[in-house]
Parts: sequence; structure tokens; C-alpha cells
Amino acid sequence: MFRRLINNWQAKLGSLILAVVFYINLQNSKILVKEIHIPIEYPKLGGSLTVSKTSDKTVPVKVEGVREYVNYYSQFMKAHINSSELKPGENMVSVYRISGAPAGLRITRLKDKIKVNVESTSGKSLPIDVKFTGDLPQNYVKTNHFVSPSAVYVSGPPGVLEGLGRISIPPISLKDKTESFTFKHKLPEFPATVKVRDNVKEVTVRVNIFASASNAGETLLLGIPIKCQTLDKNLEAEFSEPEVSVKLQSKTPLKSIQVIKGLSASVVCSHKYDPKTKKILPDNKPVFAKIKLNKTASLKAVEVLGVFPDRISILYKIKSDPHSSGTDEKNDGTEEENTIEPDSNPELLEEE
Repeated sequence: MFRRLINNWQAKLGSLILAVVFYINLQNSKILVKEIHIPIEYPKLGGSLTVSKTSDKTVPVKVEGVREYVNYYSQFMKAHINSSELKPGENMVSVYRISGAPAGLRITRLKDKIKVNVESTSGKSLPIDVKFTGDLPQNYVKTNHFVSPSAVYVSGPPGVLEGLGRISIPPISLKDKTESFTFKHKLPEFPATVKVRDNVKEVTVRVNIFASASNAGETLLLGIPIKCQTLDKNLEAEFSEPEVSVKLQSKTPLKSIQVIKGLSASVVCSHKYDPKTKKILPDNKPVFAKIKLNKTASLKAVEVLGVFPDRISILYKIKSDPHSSGTDEKNDGTEEENTIEPDSNPELLEEE
């Protein structure tokens, strides 16, 4: 039997070698080596730090493994970096982990370091400047105007924000205007690194115009200050309009001091300060509030024809010392008389 095995052994050995070569070649045909660029998934940075768009977006790697695995899993791979290695400015850091690949794939990094630019962002409020030109026709007055938003909140690199200030819109003409109207204007273009909160695109100005005395017995009172009821002692309230105008009708002549002491305007300030989170609840966005006009008994027979504006926007801010015990802003919510002295009284326009 041994002789049979060694009989013509050269041909048998050649066949065995050829079979081994074919087997190895078959196995190698299933192995794929591929160079790809995988995306970098940047971590969320704390505070006011953000990763700049100028940072590297991908990193090159070499992937080796079974052809089907390489082609399938390559689309899910992501590179990760350690956030603790990042600081403001330019950073050259290494990829510490690649996710999305099974254990059977061999991944080789083809680049030692990647560039990560970290920017420090801050916020700034840009007030809207509104100016008027021209004169209204006789017997017409501009009672007030309402700007929405009254300020635009932007965020970006501190160096860029330093160059931004008040936003001016074209002067609004009052010539020949006999009724209230709305004026709209697009916001100017900001630098690419500056973001506008709430995606505000334009400014709207509502101008209220009223006839000073259209009928007998009518009185137009300008400049009644708005008070804030139930305001949290740790908050400040910024009104879009600090004053309102009121049109009254009375069968008997009114004295200026009688009207001044008999009328008061207020809004309910409902937002609260949470000392645990140190935030405004429910949020710090501007809200609309309806004007409440209060009359004393001395004006019981006087009819209120209109209040302008009838609602305002309120922006709440946390006081610099939110735990101060000051009571200058505190209000128990009860109605009280407007006790402004006559030397700072509103303007009273009456029919002659």
C-alpha cells in the first residue's frame, strides 16, 4: 500500500500544492482592503464653547476584512475625540475611538492628528432704534408705537459681538397719516459666525394714531405709566412700551389732576425665578400681556373709549443679586391709585 502512495508521487505533490494555492487565492478574494474617510462626531462642549465649522469634518482610515463586512459597515463608522483635550482656539488632537465597526474588521488610522477649532461664544441684546419724520395732520396725534421685537438677541464670538450695537431702521414717515398703520423692515445681514435667536428675520413697528378730539366731551390722555403687578422680587420686567394713552368721554368737563389721580394702568407679571436652577420659569422669552386700566370712584361716570396699546410685550430678566430682599419692585397685586405728582403728569388733550 505504501508503494501505491509513493507511486507517481511527483504528480500527486504537484496536485496538492496547486490545490493549496487555489484555496488561498479563493480565501484572499473574500478579503478587501479599503481606504475611506469617516465623519468625525464632535462632542457637545460645556459653557459657551462650540466647535467651529472650520474644523476637520472627516478622518482617513484603512479598513481590512471580509469584503461584505467592509462594504456594509464602512457607511456607519464614526470617529470620536476626547472633549477634555479641547480648549478655546486651534487644537490638534488624536481620534481615541471609532464606532460602528464589528470586531472582525481591522482599522488603521492614516492620520495621527486632526484639527479642531473651538470658539467661545457669548450673547448680546441689540435694541431696535425707531425714528419718525414728518408731521401728522391737524387734530391727529401719535399715541404710541409698538416694536416687535424690541431687541434682537444674538450669539457668537465675543470679538465679533463687540462690533455690533443698536439696530437702526429707516425713519418712519408720519406725513398725512390719519389712522394707525404697521411698518415692517428686514434685519441687516450679520456676520456668518453670529446667530440670531428664534430666527428673527424682520422688525415690525405698529404706530397708533388717533384723532385728538373727534366728538364733544372726548379727552385724550397721553403718557400713563404702566405698573407691574405680582412681580417676583428676584426679577426685573422690561416693557416694550412703558406708557399707554387713553381716550375718555365725559358729559362734564374733566380737571387734569382729577384724571391723573383717577387712572392707572397695569399688567400681570406672572413669571417666577427658580432659585434651584437659577432660571426664569416657564422661560425667558418675551410674552404679551393685556393692559388693565383702573378707575377710581371719582371717574365712575367717565367712559373709556380706548387704550393704546391694549397689550405690551414683557421681557423678564434676573436681577444682578437675585436673592436681594429689596421691595421696590414688589407689588401685592392690589389696585391702587396713580399717585404721580402733577409736575410729571401725562399730557391732557381736550376738545376746545
